Amino acid sequence: MAQILEAVVDELGNVLHSLGGHGSSASTPELLGKWIKVEQKGKGPGIRCSHAIAQVGNKIYSFGGELTPNVPIDKDLYVFDVKTRKWSISPATGDIPHLSCLGVRMVSIGSTLYVFGGRDASREYNGFYSFDTTRNKWKLLTPVEEGPTPRSFHSMAADENNVYVFGGVSRTDRVKTLDAYNIVDQKWVQCATPGESLVIRGGAGLEVVEGKVWVIYGFTGDELNDVHYYDTVEGKWTQVETCGEKPSARSVFASAVIGKHIVIFGGEIEMDPQAHLGPGKLSGETYALNTETLKWERLDKSGEEEETPDIRGWTASTTGTINGKKGLVMLGGKAQTNGRFDDLFVYGIDSKECDGLVSELLHPFGGHVLPFGK
Repeated sequence: MAQILEAVVDELGNVLHSLGGHGSSASTPELLGKWIKVEQKGKGPGIRCSHAIAQVGNKIYSFGGELTPNVPIDKDLYVFDVKTRKWSISPATGDIPHLSCLGVRMVSIGSTLYVFGGRDASREYNGFYSFDTTRNKWKLLTPVEEGPTPRSFHSMAADENNVYVFGGVSRTDRVKTLDAYNIVDQKWVQCATPGESLVIRGGAGLEVVEGKVWVIYGFTGDELNDVHYYDTVEGKWTQVETCGEKPSARSVFASAVIGKHIVIFGGEIEMDPQAHLGPGKLSGETYALNTETLKWERLDKSGEEEETPDIRGWTASTTGTINGKKGLVMLGGKAQTNGRFDDLFVYGIDSKECDGLVSELLHPFGGHVLPFGK
């Protein structure tokens, strides 16, 4: 029996390796996936950075952004059909946002998009809007003067009933407040104030995992490498110490949630002497943080990726699904040359395929399917 089990373990290792897995302390990766460049057709957003994307069903929406530093491009809402791979501009009625903006953020709950903040070249700010994707209708939910502090380069996330806005850059300074908008009550609530260890910042990662709102890294004049979470049930903040293959300090990176993991890509690791006018020093690495074990894992190993995105920061990202692969969806961004990208990528995890192959090997011996981030 021992020889049989040993053979199964060896075969399992071969299967995992063929799927693009990377070793961990148990020789089993926690996430199995790869970068895929997605074909695009039609008139899309084009090259830009500092914009926002979100997915509703088989549609990915893009809003805002810049080509020239600090100069917003347009206020069209672009729609990418995942099935046809074609971009179009959504018809729009209702309270159409009055500003073309950059540094804007957007999330989705059900069939509705929620857009907050962003600024124009004169540092005028947008309020808080919803967009009903079934009716193509904008609605101004909170004017600038009535909602959370107007800002840009903040972070947004959502759960089933709440939109969360964290940090960012206001007209006078960076902020570190976390505000929650309940879509049922239609009211904003400012969450508990973070402690001193969570400093003011912009460009942080913000994701919701099992009732906790995670703040990952960011920028406060220097790049940051700390991790905190807000427990929405207990109403309190906690700073955590992470381990493993930790990313260096960074901001304005792409991020998404896959099961209990937060996946990040790229970002600025050193500010440019000209601040936002220049590219700074950017990254092209992919990492995942297990929010239970607090362990980081480098997902892209040298020589094992054929379509890894170019180094970039200031990109737009969301948790999404393309070709049945759930993962990190990323559009455009700022290049190390200070140019802009227009490409669309997904770091996709095919959990069903992975679990099925592992189960097929282990089930005859009463084994358990290994977790792959579901």
